[in-house]
Amino acid sequence: MQVIYHPDAEEEMLAAARYYERQAENLGFKFLDDLDKTVEDIVDFPETWLVLEDDYRRHEFTHFPFAVIYRIVSFEIRITAVMHMHRDPDYWKKRK
Repeated sequence: MQVIYHPDAEEEMLAAARYYERQAENLGFKFLDDLDKTVEDIVDFPETWLVLEDDYRRHEFTHFPFAVIYRIVSFEIRITAVMHMHRDPDYWKKRK
């Protein structure tokens, strides 16, 4: 399956990685590694993770307080948000 990031989700990912890298050396890379593992899980088992509404799903990171909000469209995984879990849980809905 092809993975496509919404431009805002891509910016969230990069901003979080930069933030963590400023906190400690290589922590930003660890964040990106956790994101990669989360996305691999989604690609391997796309229908496994929590359904939020309609066809949107959420899969939480293992080591960071983030989740990937995504949906399956044909043979694509469309990532709508790379969401901090303490953020307003509905902010990403405007991206639909």
